[in-house]
Amino acid sequence: MPVTTDAAIRAALDEAWRAAAIAEAVIARFGPVMPFRNLLMSDYLHAATLIRLLVARGMSAPARPVAAPPALPADLRAACRMAADNAVAAIGCYESRLLPAVQGDAEAGPVLMRLHDALSHVQLPALLHWAEMHGCPAPAAAS
Repeated sequence: MPVTTDAAIRAALDEAWRAAAIAEAVIARFGPVMPFRNLLMSDYLHAATLIRLLVARGMSAPARPVAAPPALPADLRAACRMAADNAVAAIGCYESRLLPAVQGDAEAGPVLMRLHDALSHVQLPALLHWAEMHGCPAPAAAS
């Protein structure tokens, strides 16, 4: 079933909130460590961008879901890996579902493409760099 543009924007917002929840949990456990302190600000910015897009399209912005913090591994190395795996899954979601849904939309298309590019070219490389520094292998490629 094809995803509508509005559903794609909301799904991208869910992805931003999921990533923020992971970063928040890591910071709560390990302190404001890199790369999570920077990624958290980026995730908040992504969510705010998507909320502005929803509002500009005449939709109400959904409240951030209230959920228990994600279960974290015991060490920072594994937390980096967990976040990298989440980023790979998010990139796969963008490529398989979200970007095709907004293709041709003059407002949503460029916004979701920029968020995808930030995930692919900034966030994931940062997570992989820090995971490697902590001795963690790279995640499997998105399929």
